[in-house]
Amino acid sequence: MKFFRVLAMALGMAGLALTAWLFLERRSAQAVPILAYHRIADVPDSPWCVPPDVFEQDLRSLREQGYESIQPSDLAAHETYGRPIPKRSVIITFDDGYLDCMTAAEPLLKKYGFIGIAYLVTELVADSPVARRKFEGADCLTWPEVEAMLQRGTMAFGGHSHSHLNLVRAEDPAALTRKCRQRLAEHGIKKSVSFCYPYGRFNARVMQAVQKSGFTTAMICEDAVARTGTKMNLLALPRVSVMGGRHRFDVKRLPEKNGTNTAAFSIVHDGINLEVCLKLIWRGGYDCLAPRELGKGEMVLTWPLPDQMRTRRPVVEIWDRNGILLLHRYETE
Repeated sequence: MKFFRVLAMALGMAGLALTAWLFLERRSAQAVPILAYHRIADVPDSPWCVPPDVFEQDLRSLREQGYESIQPSDLAAHETYGRPIPKRSVIITFDDGYLDCMTAAEPLLKKYGFIGIAYLVTELVADSPVARRKFEGADCLTWPEVEAMLQRGTMAFGGHSHSHLNLVRAEDPAALTRKCRQRLAEHGIKKSVSFCYPYGRFNARVMQAVQKSGFTTAMICEDAVARTGTKMNLLALPRVSVMGGRHRFDVKRLPEKNGTNTAAFSIVHDGINLEVCLKLIWRGGYDCLAPRELGKGEMVLTWPLPDQMRTRRPVVEIWDRNGILLLHRYETE
């Protein structure tokens, strides 16, 4: 009997220790970037279309940094129950449910070992390819394609309402969110379903409609990195907006002015305006400038350098404004 009492006490203490660990794990702050894509297509002047080769560069950058993709449901389980997630977690989302989610995004996600989630406008998802619908001039997925992608396991799906209306202005947002949830369930999307507000617009009434319809998480359009912790609102998760279009960079180091401990660089950008974070890297350290917008044309930037850096060859890196995706790297000759 004594043995069993000791065993019960030991198991009880182990349970308490595990509970405490999960509690601390859940409350420790962790950055989880949620990337927001729309189309994966080569439209050079569109902020909503990321060319396939640029999307592949994004995935390669994430892989090299050690990121692992999770689903919104994983983030919810981490926040609610303390279930562990990778230290470098990322959520890769696609709005609107375009056909190129299957033809362009899915193969590249599989190639780099990531999973994504596409948010469907359910009235735009036809029952067959013959009846395929379009949104803003581009083909959308069909239900047979959605079901086949679910079976392959590289892409999950959530709701983007039944129609792409601003739910804040809708007469009955609950009817649209319920219809969306119903259509998803009819096609096998039933558990821990995520939502994305059309145009990122929401208020308390819309949030309540989304929650009552059975969605467990929801995405907004605030351009920021989500952070775990007690203040995270699972029905208003911010995302990092991935700027589309094609961007070309030409970086050159300029001659040093006599008597100054500085490094000056000319950065020529060709593409639609883009807010970036610029880093100057050298062996043993780096300096990051505050985010700034690059327009078309030249920008000259000057970094102060420590004395020991004057004879070395620093590297310039151009990142997205949140420092998640590496856009360009220049090594000084």
